Amino acid sequence: MDAFPYSERKKLFLERRNAFKQNSQSQNDILAYERGDNGHDYTVLKGLIPPGLVGKKAPGGGVWGKSDTFFTDYKIHHPDQILSESDESYVIGNLASHDTRQYLAKWDPEGKDRTATAGMSYMHLLVIPKKKIYNAVALNDSHIIDEMIGHFRRFWSTPESADKITQCLESAVQRRTKAAREALASHKPDLLEDFDAAMKEVEASAQVLAAKLREYRASQDDKILFFGFHPAPDASVAHLHMHTLLVSDEFRQFSTRKHDWKTIPAQAVIDVIHEEEQHARSARKDVKVSA
Repeated sequence: MDAFPYSERKKLFLERRNAFKQNSQSQNDILAYERGDNGHDYTVLKGLIPPGLVGKKAPGGGVWGKSDTFFTDYKIHHPDQILSESDESYVIGNLASHDTRQYLAKWDPEGKDRTATAGMSYMHLLVIPKKKIYNAVALNDSHIIDEMIGHFRRFWSTPESADKITQCLESAVQRRTKAAREALASHKPDLLEDFDAAMKEVEASAQVLAAKLREYRASQDDKILFFGFHPAPDASVAHLHMHTLLVSDEFRQFSTRKHDWKTIPAQAVIDVIHEEEQHARSARKDVKVSA
């Protein structure tokens, strides 16, 4: 993550935030989104349920609405992916594997390089609010960010967190292996032997990384934890979600770096919000003095 300095990413967030707030339709979209208005014409918000899925059955029951995202009512749709729950947020697993070697074009029947869809680190989890809250560019205060960071740190400190996390990450690797292998078996069976050999290497390295994760968690060293946000319109899901990563190189050696440029440190988001609050207070004070 060091390739993009804190100051540059803070500047990027401020640019995205200003662009969002200056759009005359943004507030109408936010209000409609928060109340679950499926009749509203969303013109600014990005990352809602794709139109083709609206009205279709959602996992766990119900149907997708126009104002939904893949994180809406998450406990109903994906209870097995919740690693921890607080009054205000969930720590959830990432469905994507951390290892780009599972997404190479040669394993894809269409020959597409899908490495950018891999995780950003061996441990790439998400923390999401329970309420419908849009992207960080729209936040009025930093309360929910403070809560999500605090929630993850509490979860990380529990003895059972290592088991929950590594099991979740192992499932993501296995899920990707199964999907890619089935596609190859149907379209490129001659590659199965090479694919199986490559996946053994993936599984072996994942076991090494799992052991290292346990060492860090046991030592209660959370300095390698990174909390960050992708600012709209560069976020894949509209619902606010905080990327939680282990950022040392040993955990990122097989992971994607494609999204580093847009991953804004949570502290940068908090700083921008607090600076805006301070500026507003100063402006109000100046008005009172002049009056």
